[in-house]
Amino acid sequence: MNKRWRLLALCVLLAACSVLQPRRVVIAWHALSGAQERAFLDLVDRWNRANPAGAFIVPERHSPDALHRAMLSGPRPALALVEPAQAALYAQRDLLVTLERFIEDTSPEIGWQSADRADLLPFVFQAGLRPDGRLIGLPFGGDIGLILANRTLLGESQMPQTWEAFDALCDKVTDQLLGTFCFGFDLNDGRALEDWLRARSAPIYDPSTRQPALASASVGAAIAALAKYLDAGQAYRISTVARSRDDFAAGRALFLFVNSRDLPAIQELVSERGNFPLDLGTLPAPADRPAALLSAPLWVIPKGAPQDARDAWLFIRWLLATEQTAEWAIRTHALPARVSALARTPLDIQQPLDALRVKLISQVAPRAQALPLLAGWPCVHDELVIAVRQIIELGQPATAALATAQANAQRSADALCEREG
Repeated sequence: MNKRWRLLALCVLLAACSVLQPRRVVIAWHALSGAQERAFLDLVDRWNRANPAGAFIVPERHSPDALHRAMLSGPRPALALVEPAQAALYAQRDLLVTLERFIEDTSPEIGWQSADRADLLPFVFQAGLRPDGRLIGLPFGGDIGLILANRTLLGESQMPQTWEAFDALCDKVTDQLLGTFCFGFDLNDGRALEDWLRARSAPIYDPSTRQPALASASVGAAIAALAKYLDAGQAYRISTVARSRDDFAAGRALFLFVNSRDLPAIQELVSERGNFPLDLGTLPAPADRPAALLSAPLWVIPKGAPQDARDAWLFIRWLLATEQTAEWAIRTHALPARVSALARTPLDIQQPLDALRVKLISQVAPRAQALPLLAGWPCVHDELVIAVRQIIELGQPATAALATAQANAQRSADALCEREG
């Protein structure tokens, strides 16, 4: 074989080797199940097929407890989907990559440019932001607290934008003889309580001190306002979630407090029982104030090889692109990451968003505020629940109950909440 043919043969061999060269592998841990897991696995398959030059994503499902133990002890994956409180703890232990350098990269293939930043909903940049200003994760889906309304009972009125309008509607619909109420409230629901307090200008987190703020006079006043609705018979204590939904579907309550992920189930229940039109919104709050609290699992990148972090970031960035986040929202009923998801229905999912979800994404989601990223925030909610029940059900003085709750919340704010049951 002459020199020319040997060179040609070598070129062919090198080309073949480059084709057969294995792709980099990114292990992605998650604890998704059911429809969420199926939707995620389909997205992973699409990435792996459409990005032959990119890393090959290998999803691994773990139970939440097993995933958490392994994240603490190692070895860790290149990518993980975790609860916000867990992400906060991992960041405390310096286990996570901060994401600013990827987001702010000027390369259009890596960073988010100005058009992306304008399209992404504000909560995307808030949910994984630590009190010290470091961004350690980005949300995948998520849900917010809403109030649904029976449009028949609303009549000509609109969703209330002020507490005066809210009170007027409660007066109008409450009739103890007919058994109709303004709303039911679950005193054991810490998130609903935090939503209520925020709407009454009584937030329970102070960003200036990075600490819970349960013992303020405004918190006491907001709890007293809730007690007033209950004492007047305009509201009632919810015994079970099913009971409140049944009451609402039967037309016995004007408003229903619900998480956005449950909207399709409520729509179906109302269609079967009361068959009345629905509207949605949030508790009254000024236009310049966050209207509802968002809870969302976060994609985080454990510290490791730089190339692994870059590969993991590119997959996260792809998941939060318009087509993928639209598909995730439609299939899992979560909020999408982008406003443009409203106008995009994936070709293989012929299920456009209905009017209520359009309103949710276009009007409510942009004003959503992520929960504080503290490892112990679920236990802060537990302390709030205890205090509210002591005040409303047992008649204990608000000052004493909230002072105890504040002391306990401060002790648990930075430690992962270990809850019984």
